[in-house]
Amino acid sequence: MIRGIAAVVALVVGLTACGGGKSSDAKTLTYWMYQDRTPQAGQVIEKIRKDFEKANPGVTVKLIKIPKDDYNTKLGSALASGGAPDAGILDQPLVSKFALDGTIKPAQNVDESAFYKGALDTNRASGKLYGLPVDQTGVALFYNKKLVPTPPKTWEELKQTAERVHQANPDIAGMNVPKGDGYGAWMWPGVVAGNGGQLVDEQNKKILFDQPKAVEALQLWVDLMKYSPRKITDSDKPFENGRAAMEISGPWDVPTIHEQFPDLDFGVAPLPYNTEPAGNIGGENSVVFSTSKNADLAWKWLGYLTDAEHNGPLADALGGFPVNLKAQVVAGGPEQAAFLAQLKVAHARPAVPQWIQVNDEIIAPALESALTGKTTAQQALSDAAAKTRSLLGWNG
Repeated sequence: MIRGIAAVVALVVGLTACGGGKSSDAKTLTYWMYQDRTPQAGQVIEKIRKDFEKANPGVTVKLIKIPKDDYNTKLGSALASGGAPDAGILDQPLVSKFALDGTIKPAQNVDESAFYKGALDTNRASGKLYGLPVDQTGVALFYNKKLVPTPPKTWEELKQTAERVHQANPDIAGMNVPKGDGYGAWMWPGVVAGNGGQLVDEQNKKILFDQPKAVEALQLWVDLMKYSPRKITDSDKPFENGRAAMEISGPWDVPTIHEQFPDLDFGVAPLPYNTEPAGNIGGENSVVFSTSKNADLAWKWLGYLTDAEHNGPLADALGGFPVNLKAQVVAGGPEQAAFLAQLKVAHARPAVPQWIQVNDEIIAPALESALTGKTTAQQALSDAAAKTRSLLGWNG
């Protein structure tokens, strides 16, 4: 009996030595991401995972998929309990907060020339790169071709077009002007950038959105309200129903309009600007957490997700556009050209840890105050700037 056991042990040892057992350098990489948007998206991501494992023998990538609405809460709990993954998706505005907290690692060996600048800049904090973008999105100008045969390219043309449409038919708004809410406040910095301005100077800790370039950007929206009454634009889907000639929106609305309003002949063009083409940006980044014991492998995985071959299918699966300049856009109609043009000139949101709060609780109501005529654009932004300086502890 003893001889039989010894023989079995010897056989197991021999198999292990010959590669029959698990390799001693085998590694498991844990990556957290949002739950698949569709079964097809899940298939794309699964193929990328398998291809990476095949290219890296002994490596297993464990994908943990979490509903987007629950993601940040679950991630926070995992970080607090010491159970963070090696790497994972992170919403753009959170990168600076996590970088300041020391929760994520600085990026390694990144060829910055391979990426759209705006997308890559969403990973910067205190002058350092802390992650890689995995997909990106932005907004552009939707226009009703029947009412607006040629889309405006400049602010002045935008105002003239809106005035012409509304004067021709007082029941039609020239434009569905964004409201002073979190969504409108997210879009507004792209308009400011189109006037050569920016919201803050992070390095010198100065608030700039009460300065002329930003005030002029808000005044543009205020001026458009003259030809875009809320009694019209507050109606159900004013652009889709032909009650507003133009609106600012993103690629997520294109398939919905085609499907639900097939008779609407519309186009999508880059945002009108005053001094230079510009736009805003949204999307997701990927980061490596400080507690990861496989940081080098994690960065290799992130590089794989964002290279020219894999980023196109991945970005499409995530619902956005590629971040790698050489990656192919997988799907989309003629409207995609406008969004890609916008993303080439997109500006990242300020790398301020409290920016979501500033956006939603300070800038948004300031925009609404000016848009509804309660205050001037200058006064609304001056008050908002003072509140932001107080929140951040900045003097400038």
